[in-house]
Amino acid sequence: MVRKLKAEYNSLERIQKFLSTKTDMECSIRPDEWVTDGKLILTPGKKCLVVKKSGAAGAKVEFKESTIVAIYPIAPSSFINSATQKGIVALIVHAIISGGQKAVAEEVENYLCEIQES
Repeated sequence: MVRKLKAEYNSLERIQKFLSTKTDMECSIRPDEWVTDGKLILTPGKKCLVVKKSGAAGAKVEFKESTIVAIYPIAPSSFINSATQKGIVALIVHAIISGGQKAVAEEVENYLCEIQES
């Protein structure tokens, strides 16, 4: 899910402030530890906005360009995130929790539509 936002929402802090007025979910800027876009390597020092509903259900917002963001469903918990990376057990756990993650990502995307560039 990719959205082009209005120019004034060109930082994670501004998006975080906006989302905190829209939802009771926890919004925090964290180092990016989630492999979400098919790349198998994380970028050191990269930050993202994490919207957390629970340890297993959340969304990650990251910048692709100055006003273009991508929203991904994630497991905000570092433990659950690493547990869903490899093996058969990981596939089972991911299948169980992915519905909640997708719902949170869609909710965040709907909020960001309000600040989307027309």
